[in-house]
Amino acid sequence: MRLQKLPTISVAVPAYSRAIELCDLIDSVLNGNALPDELLIVEDNSPERNEIRSVVERYKKKFDSVGCILSYLENDVNLGYDGNLRKSIEESTSDYVIVLGNDDALLPNAIKEVKSYIVDNPNVNFISRTYSRFSEKTTNIINTTWLSKSDTIFDLNNSSSGFVFRLCGFVGGLIVNRNWAKSVSTESYDGTLYYQYYLACLAFLDRGVGYISEPIALGRADNPPLFGSAASENEVHIPGSYTPKGRAKMWSGILRITSDVDRIYHVNLFDGIKKELSHRQSFHIFEMMPLQGRKATLSLFNELRKIGLTSDWLPCLLVIYILIFGKYASLGFSAFRQFQFVFEKNIKLKL
Repeated sequence: MRLQKLPTISVAVPAYSRAIELCDLIDSVLNGNALPDELLIVEDNSPERNEIRSVVERYKKKFDSVGCILSYLENDVNLGYDGNLRKSIEESTSDYVIVLGNDDALLPNAIKEVKSYIVDNPNVNFISRTYSRFSEKTTNIINTTWLSKSDTIFDLNNSSSGFVFRLCGFVGGLIVNRNWAKSVSTESYDGTLYYQYYLACLAFLDRGVGYISEPIALGRADNPPLFGSAASENEVHIPGSYTPKGRAKMWSGILRITSDVDRIYHVNLFDGIKKELSHRQSFHIFEMMPLQGRKATLSLFNELRKIGLTSDWLPCLLVIYILIFGKYASLGFSAFRQFQFVFEKNIKLKL
């Protein structure tokens, strides 16, 4: 009986600043029950380039001693989120690539889980996963986000198009077939901040999006976004915050990607994605608004109205709630989140 060759795995990190957090990520890779074949860090011409380079050099001997390749690249110009994500995937040397933000981390079981899933589902080119959020320390788990309690594949036959966004909205721990990603590579969506969504749409229409039910990645909950330094991003995004115009620009990018995919592949993903953004995802963005104030909340609503994402009842209700209670509205959002986490953990049903 011929043994099946195990896929090679790279962990790819599009890195921009956050050198201290990068140490936690690297440690999480080294502390895994199994090591990847490569850890690739692609520094995107950030203010902390020297610090990031120093971190990588400090770990070089350790990686050599355990037989894992530690690769490091520096971009001559700032490519931005989408460009550096694409480059990180395509410059990896393995069959499959696990993507991590540079303040994320891997759980110890990650590499084994990923290899096992790929062996069982060798034709899937894009894989999502269950992941957990942590605060400050990787041991301080806040909650776990899951979409299925068993390994599966989501496609047009069993899922709505709106589900695609839930599968890939958070990038940490997503897994991509490198050669496939190179075959569909494009710069068209640089600046949308959702290149992984473009890849997920294509995978969904082709062989489906895989899903690993065990948590394999950790996302840090404390850091503000750093989008806005690249030429493709700096028109509306301000590093360190989600502005109303910036958030609407992100949602507009998702709609543009979806429209292009619909036109090229003669399908209709748009209606489902628009419904997902204007309803379920509106809760996620408006829950951040109480501390930004009533004026910013109204501004966000107006920006979303311009791109047709306020026809649903939920964003209207959320705006009214924040206008009435101001910064204290955050207490209601927090209470709902706590209820959601407890309910989903104990009842095993998604809200």
